[in-house]
Parts: sequence; C-alpha cells; structure tokens
Amino acid sequence: MRTPSAFLVVLVTLTLQSVPGASQVTVQSSPIPPSSRDISTNDVLPLEQFSPAFLGMYRKVMEIEDEIRRHTDRYNLHYDLARAVCLYESGGNAGLSSGPGARGYFQVMPATFRSLRVDTNIEAGVKYLSMMVNQFDREDYAVAAYNAGPGRVARRRPMPLETLQYVIGVGHFRNILKTHEHSIRHHANELQLTTVKEGDDWWQLSQRLNIPIVQLRMHNPFLANRQLRVGQLIVYPTVERDDILEEIDDGLEYMSRIGDNYFNIAFALEVDINTVRDENDLWRLQSLPVSLRMRLPTDWNAKHKVHTVRRGETIQSISTDLKSNPWRIIRDNELWNQEIRTGMVLRVREAPPKPTYLVHRVTAGENLSVIAGRYSTTVSGIQAANALGRRTLIRIGQQLRIPTNAATVAPTTTTVIHRVTRGENLAVIARRYGTTVSAIQAANELGRRTLISIGQQLRIPTVATNQ
Repeated sequence: MRTPSAFLVVLVTLTLQSVPGASQVTVQSSPIPPSSRDISTNDVLPLEQFSPAFLGMYRKVMEIEDEIRRHTDRYNLHYDLARAVCLYESGGNAGLSSGPGARGYFQVMPATFRSLRVDTNIEAGVKYLSMMVNQFDREDYAVAAYNAGPGRVARRRPMPLETLQYVIGVGHFRNILKTHEHSIRHHANELQLTTVKEGDDWWQLSQRLNIPIVQLRMHNPFLANRQLRVGQLIVYPTVERDDILEEIDDGLEYMSRIGDNYFNIAFALEVDINTVRDENDLWRLQSLPVSLRMRLPTDWNAKHKVHTVRRGETIQSISTDLKSNPWRIIRDNELWNQEIRTGMVLRVREAPPKPTYLVHRVTAGENLSVIAGRYSTTVSGIQAANALGRRTLIRIGQQLRIPTNAATVAPTTTTVIHRVTRGENLAVIARRYGTTVSAIQAANELGRRTLISIGQQLRIPTVATNQ
C-alpha cells in the first residue's frame, strides 16, 4: 500500500508550487541553530540494517566534517542539512563534475563559486545553501532552490520531477542523520579508506584489497560508473561480506536498508533505473522503504563471444584477450565471488569504446544549436553527453562536453569575460579557468604586466580540449 508515499509526493508538490517570493518572507523570532541535537540512542543497531552505500558515503564525509562544521557555524546553517546535501550531491567525493558543469563535494557551478567569493567548494556549498535558507525561511524551499535555482522557486513555478526527488532525497538523508547517526558512525568507523593509484581500476583495487568488485561498487556508488582517477578515495570493508546480495533466477535480490535509495543501488549494480522502478513497483518520487525485497534483473541480450575457460586463465587475462573488462565479465556471468574454473563457459561482450569529448565553455549569445553547428554534432548528442535530458537551457560560463571525433576536429579557442574581485591575481584567475598567466596577458595586451585592479574586466582564453 502506497498511501504514505502518495501523501509525501502530493505534499512536496503542493508545497513547492506555493512558495512565497523573497519579499514575502517572514523572519523567524529566533535564529536557526547551527546543528540539530543528537536524538539517537546509545544502542548500536546491527551492521546488516544499514545501506553499504550510505555507510561508504558517510565515511568519506567524515574526512571533511570539521570543515563543514566550521562553515555551518559561521553561516548559521544546520550541520545535518549541509551534510545531507553533500551526501546526496557527491557521496563525499571531491573531484566529481556533472554534465552541466557543477563541481566538487557540493556540486557548485563555477559561476556561483566565483560570485560567492570563497576559497573552497565546501564553503561555497554551505554559504549558498545558507543564503537560500535565509531567503525562503524554510529548509525544504532552500533545498529546492539549491537544485533548481532561487528564481524558479520564488516565482512559484512548478518544480521539475528531479527537483522534487532531490528535496525528498536530501530530507531523507537528513532524517537518517538525526535518528541513526550513533549507529552509522560506529559502523562507518569500521570501514577503511584507500587512494586510487596510477593504473588502478576496479579489478586492481579488488585484488589489492581482497574485496569483490561488486562490494567495492556498492560502498562507492558515485564512482561505480565513472572512470577512476588518481587520488580518489575508495571505501571498503575490512572483510568480504556475505549478507548484502542474494542470487535469484535472472538476477539478484537485495533487501533495502536504512540510508538506501534506489538510484545508488542501480548505479552500483549497473541496472537500468527504469527497470528497477518497474520490477519493484517504485514511484519516481519517493524515498525507499526499509526491508523491501528488491528484484534486480541482470539478464541481458547483446552481441557477445562465447569463451570456455582454459587452465591458468583469470578474469583479467580473459578480459584483456577479448577486449572486455573484468567487471563486465563478472556482471554478465554473475560471477559475484570472482571465481572461475577450467571448462566454465562465459559470455563476453567487448567493452564499448571510450567516447571522445571536447569541453566547451558557453559564452554570451550561444545556444545548443549554435554550439552543435560549430562542432558539427547534434543538439541531442550534446544533451546526452551532458545528461540534460530534453532541456535546452544553458548558462554563460557553463562547461559542456561535446561528443566528437577528436581526429577530425581541432581544438577551438573561446573567450569569457571575468571581472576581477578582491584577493585575485593573474595566477589565481588562470588556475580557475584552466589557462595560463601568459595567455591572459596576451589576450588583454598586458605585455609582461601582472598588476590588475578590482572591477577590471579581463578576457580569458579557454581552449576546448579532449576529455
């Protein structure tokens, strides 16, 4: 029966569509406290009751919690709310970039970061979220504004489904922190951290840590379907667990736990999100109830080779010989324990070629059609590369990935205008835009001069590069 979820969806939808404008805000008689009180008990709930994904994300956020606390105290923001946004936006991963160009722990757009005049992504996220709370005087409206923009919320425009789900998801995480943090912290402290090294992939990490890839992915859902980069943090349990997944016909069964959402589960196991919804009768707008037995189909039908395992072969050697990758072989053949034996028959798909992109920074007067024409690609191709769906709205300064054949398209130089703010110098500005001091000097006919003034407008040359 879905009555509670239905009520939640209707409540959120009606609430966000009746947001008052900023001029109508009523100031509270007392300030919002910087953090919520701990209402959890001293009894530690069993590990099996908690989402591996949430524990992994929480463990990463523990590495930056002191800085989050410092800024929430400064900007008078609920500590739990800030952490919930960080958990939902990035899973505690520092180097993430979204299709539209948002970056870092709090997924802040570059233009927003510059306007806030802060030093770090964490401070930017906390400060901006605090501004939204002050503007709308309600945390749920503030979270919607953080995702969709304050203008849309203030004008009472209908919220996109993704924004409504965002509000539900952040609120869900915030409540979990309020009610179960004692147990969560206990179990997260038992998890270990390692750093991605040069040449590492999921297979190399699995061999080094002696933990199956599927469990690494489930503890690091935001990295599961991204190319690993040197320096990224990987969370892992000290010993392999046997209580997370259960094999069933044509797939897996997973019992939902405290802190789960079905997006992270789908990403970790590489199951289509719509399939997860359909198989488990889930709505697009809901939090995931605890103790739901979820069916996760892993069957597939695609071009592949049939390979019989020979003596001495490993998953790694087979993937190399057949131009696949270990995770693809493990998932496609349900080898969750990563064990193979001589004579076993495997279905092996070739790994898809890595797409080639150029990175383009949007300038004044551009739209997707103009950009697509410049790079001899299509609007739909740009939308797909940047996870835009059917949206066509882009912003000046936004970075877009442009799908293209790098062999036939030369890098394109574009120029953005930057207004100098207090504390900036040419080196700082060059790093921010990924260019050089000499390039800025040349673009602005500065010669060898490095002196700039507050308010001065500089032309910043940016080059679309292979990504």
